[in-house]
Amino acid sequence: MTLNISFSEETQLFHLTNGDISYIIEIVHNTYLAHRYWGKALRDYGKHNQVPMYKKTFAASPYANRPEFSLEFLPMEFPQSYQGDFKNPAIRVTRNMTIDQIRLKYHSHKIINGLPRIPELPQARESSEDLARTLIISMIDDIAKVKVDLYYSIFENSNAIIRSSKITNHGSAILSVEQLASASIDCYYQGQNVTTMHGSHQKEFQLDSHKIHHGQFKTGTSRGASGPQHVPFIALSENNSETSGEVHALTLIYSGNHTELVERDQYNQIRLQIGLNSDHFSWTLEKNQSFYSPQAVLVYSSIGFNGMSQIFHDFATNHIVPPHFRNGTAPILINSWEMSYFDVNEQKMDSLVNKACELGFEAVILDDGWFLGRNNSKTSLGDWLIDKRKFPNDLHHIINKAHLLGLKFGIWFEPEMVSPDSQLLNKHPDWIMKSKWYEPLLGRNQYVLDLAQIEVQDFLISTLSNFIHNYKIDYIKWDMNRHITEPFSQINTLQHPKAYSHQYMLGLYKVINQLTSKFPNVLFENCSSGGGRFDFGMLYYFPQTWASDNTDGLDRQEIQYGASYLFHPYQMTGHVSVTPNHQTQRQTPLTTRQNLASSTNMGYELDILDLETCDTILVKEHIDQYKHDRKLISSSNFYRLSSPFNSNLTAWLFESKNKSEYILTVFRNRFHVNEHHHIIKIPYLNPDADYIFEKNSAVISGTELIYSGIHLQFEKKDWDSIILHFSKT
Repeated sequence: MTLNISFSEETQLFHLTNGDISYIIEIVHNTYLAHRYWGKALRDYGKHNQVPMYKKTFAASPYANRPEFSLEFLPMEFPQSYQGDFKNPAIRVTRNMTIDQIRLKYHSHKIINGLPRIPELPQARESSEDLARTLIISMIDDIAKVKVDLYYSIFENSNAIIRSSKITNHGSAILSVEQLASASIDCYYQGQNVTTMHGSHQKEFQLDSHKIHHGQFKTGTSRGASGPQHVPFIALSENNSETSGEVHALTLIYSGNHTELVERDQYNQIRLQIGLNSDHFSWTLEKNQSFYSPQAVLVYSSIGFNGMSQIFHDFATNHIVPPHFRNGTAPILINSWEMSYFDVNEQKMDSLVNKACELGFEAVILDDGWFLGRNNSKTSLGDWLIDKRKFPNDLHHIINKAHLLGLKFGIWFEPEMVSPDSQLLNKHPDWIMKSKWYEPLLGRNQYVLDLAQIEVQDFLISTLSNFIHNYKIDYIKWDMNRHITEPFSQINTLQHPKAYSHQYMLGLYKVINQLTSKFPNVLFENCSSGGGRFDFGMLYYFPQTWASDNTDGLDRQEIQYGASYLFHPYQMTGHVSVTPNHQTQRQTPLTTRQNLASSTNMGYELDILDLETCDTILVKEHIDQYKHDRKLISSSNFYRLSSPFNSNLTAWLFESKNKSEYILTVFRNRFHVNEHHHIIKIPYLNPDADYIFEKNSAVISGTELIYSGIHLQFEKKDWDSIILHFSKT
């Protein structure tokens, strides 16, 4: 590939390309930035896709001698209000709380090697294997004394573009930033669909796709976290195919309030935007102060949604995940939660360590219930001291034993929260998030600590640092089990109250950045009652996320399938749990639950101390098999083959990077007496190659697997599944 950012004085065109994709911007009348193209790489661009402008009634023009020219018809790169463009703007500001009009004009640009640095926020990382270049376009309003820098980064080997914005106040008036999009793109409606993801606790990552209607379609969250309700993701596609058609998709490297918007106007022009939720955002800038938007990741695929996911997966691995964990594998763990819930103690954990070693586990995780007075969800959060009634010999004995047996040891924390019944709250009532006039609401019987306060940040950094150091902890499960209802601090702040949610997120990023930097070998797992805060921002610090509290053998198929649109399956953790399932009471076979968990970063959560002999053998065999497959799964190309959202079959494929080894996983959910054929086609193979299947040594041509497919024989029962290993001969 050829990485290049060029600018032509003659045509006034910026062309960003890596030989596979192109992104083109035009400076119009030395003032406006027009979006001209984003898609498959162009050898050159002659402006032949540009639509002529015609004088229209109700259309306003900035030029008296050019009544046909109006920003209502110019596909904008960074649209502003009050200039004849009535669609949603990318920026809104007020000066001295009264004037909210600005007119930014192109001023200058520069092209740099590498990536920009965005203070205090997670961001795309440099990679020596995937070089980047960045275009910075500066726009200025000389009257308002406002400057906006637009950042565009393109990579040598990734078909992703990183966009973000920076606003600087150069005037004496106080500037309030009410909206600053990370990315805004204009194009034309040509029958595209819009795809987003919605969900809830225990039903995350549900796909939603429909035609783009006139008006605005908007999703997002005001919960203070990215949330399962509306994931920071939006895509436009020619169709809903996994294997064909153009897809233009956006996500954020951010974990707080966000908005995704697509707007279709009366002339069938489309505006696509992603960024901070402007309904719950405001940021005050005094003279010479700046504000940066979170980075947006823009992905283009010419081969459908599977192609889109491949780009997101590779980009996250190479440019988001902490480098120390980029090419490694996580330990296979047993978690204590479903075994004991809050009734955990030294004897149970001692037995669990012994059994885990016997079965071949690599880590033991002590979940909630281990700290002082924690017998239910109503007490003790914030008091991170060992409960000596449950662990009379402290934790050193169990942890040392685990380490002597070759096991890693991990522990659960919910650092951002505090219980009403806690020593911490009694000592620091001003540390919780609340307004000055009303009592705060409870969520899961807990309050949210005010991470905008430096004292609170320092307390969390010190508390967790001391604990990790003293107990030689290998793994932290970082949980967050409620969203923000009252985004207010009890301390005085110079910022607008609507700035609080972003201040909280900056405080959180500071805490976890310091901890992960101080303990680079400790594996931090992200959790928010499962997928309540699963995004590229958290992935920047925590290489894996507990995808859902719902471990049901059916529901998890949808959750993992939807999450794979953005995240590689190995960035999700999935556990084998008990049946009947604790969330749904559905009964599914152990092998199906194992096969489902094996499609993620796998662990266990059922009570292995109470297994029957036959199940003990199955668990040990499963762990041995997963150890054999883990390297392939963790570093694989991942393909979705059959969707649980519209089929009785769920199927996906793991392919080694050198395209020589494969794992095909298929779930047939409900048994129907009249359903006797289950044919799977695998369109991603090499038609010129032959493939040998491990189970029966059958050799099948690539063309047959691609176009004709193979029939899979399932048993006459519900919730059956099959895993097939095969390789290229």
